[in-house]
Amino acid sequence: MLNIQSFSYHTHTNFSDGRNSLEDMVQRAKQIGFTEMGVSDHLIVHKNMKQDVSWPLLKDVNARHVYNDDFKSILEKYKRHCDEIRRVSKQENFKLYVGFEVDYFPYDGWEEELKWFISQLDIDYLHTGNHFFCEEGFEHIINMTFFKQVCPDTSRYAEYVRRHFETMKRAVESKLFKFLAHIDYVRRYGDDVCGVDEYMLEKIQVLDALQKNDVALEISTKGLRKIGDFYPSAPILQAAAKRNLTVVISDDAHKPEELGMDFDKAEDIIKKYGFNKRLKF
Repeated sequence: MLNIQSFSYHTHTNFSDGRNSLEDMVQRAKQIGFTEMGVSDHLIVHKNMKQDVSWPLLKDVNARHVYNDDFKSILEKYKRHCDEIRRVSKQENFKLYVGFEVDYFPYDGWEEELKWFISQLDIDYLHTGNHFFCEEGFEHIINMTFFKQVCPDTSRYAEYVRRHFETMKRAVESKLFKFLAHIDYVRRYGDDVCGVDEYMLEKIQVLDALQKNDVALEISTKGLRKIGDFYPSAPILQAAAKRNLTVVISDDAHKPEELGMDFDKAEDIIKKYGFNKRLKF
């Protein structure tokens, strides 16, 4: 993998919504020439998770164990997961970083609870990537996957999307995260929710926060698998390059064969836009 990033810090195992074991992911990483890997299973906690209007649908998905409503109740499970990553890293003689992908919910007290939670764990990093829309006040949420089903009123879409980017901005400003994942993931749900050229003011505000707080921007190849385009889109990449943002390529791998997928194409994007600052632990 000469001249191609030889690691990923955005990967998932069957601890959260990945398809395979940690050992399976490590074996594939070694096979393709990765020099290290970050394991960043989901950490999604909202006190009203089970009052989410999409919960009746969400609770039936295969990865329903990913969604929690209390930090304390999952602490021991997450401690064991951190220990397991350290164990496998030693066993396989392969550098693994312990991380989590965090959905950020800025209701009163949530950030303090998150800080307490991570202080109890042996972790190396957090990154943030939101998969929910929030109501005003952030007390209630809607999972994006089921958004159109539970919110048929299209006149409210703009309200949710603007608040979504505001949430990202606040997450970056918290200084808790090494990088921001899939900034325009919301495009996955259609142009009627968020088109490529829409909400540019809000997206620029997120980029400005990344620049000010020295947080990296992920260039995710997952978008190629899901919508045929990178996360972020070309307009965001162009604006990010003007701000000389630090970037990191991610595969958002949920199974071994996705590790390193299309990293060569991402490297071409980095060269095209002239990014010269790269995140490396």
